[in-house]
Amino acid sequence: MPEGDTIWRTARTLHAALAGKTVVAFDSVLPAVVAASRRHTLVRLGPDLLGSGFDPVAACRRLRERGDLEIGPALMDQTAVSGIGNVYKSEVLFLCGVSPFVRVNALDDATIERLVAKAGDLLRGNLGPGLRRTTTALAPGRLWVYRRSGQPCRKCGTTIERRVQREQARSTYFCPACQR
Repeated sequence: MPEGDTIWRTARTLHAALAGKTVVAFDSVLPAVVAASRRHTLVRLGPDLLGSGFDPVAACRRLRERGDLEIGPALMDQTAVSGIGNVYKSEVLFLCGVSPFVRVNALDDATIERLVAKAGDLLRGNLGPGLRRTTTALAPGRLWVYRRSGQPCRKCGTTIERRVQREQARSTYFCPACQR
C-alpha cells in the first residue's frame, strides 16, 4: 500500500483512505476489495457530493456526458458523480419531479443542476447516525418513494411503482403522476 494510505475496520464496514479519497465497503471482510477498487475505480470517480472541493459544474457536465442513458442509472454512475446510491436516486428524482426513465440528453441544464443540488442536500442532511430521512420531520414516514411500491404517494395518492433499471437490475421507485 502506498505511503499515506490507511485502512481501518468497524463492526460492519471496511474504510480506506486512498489517494485522498475515502472508500467505505459495507459488510466487507476482504481488504482486496479496496485494493481492487483503488486500481480500477478510484481513479475514475466523479466529483464527491460531500467533498470539500465539490465542483457542481463538473458533476453536471459529467452527468450530461451520459447522453442516451436514463437519468436513474446515470445518477448512480459513480464515475459521473460519486455518492448517490439507490435510495437517494429514487428520492432525488421524486423530489425534483423527474421520471427515472427519461434520457439524460432530454433534460435541460437547469434540471440536471437541480438534481445534483438536491442529492447534495439530502446526503448532507443525513450525515451521522440514525435512519435516513428524505421527508420533513412532520411527514408520516421517513422516505417519499423508496421501498413503497403499491402504497399511495405521500403527495398525490397515486400508487408508487417499482421497476428494475439496466443490467445492474437496481430497483427504482417512483410516482407515475408526480414524475412525468
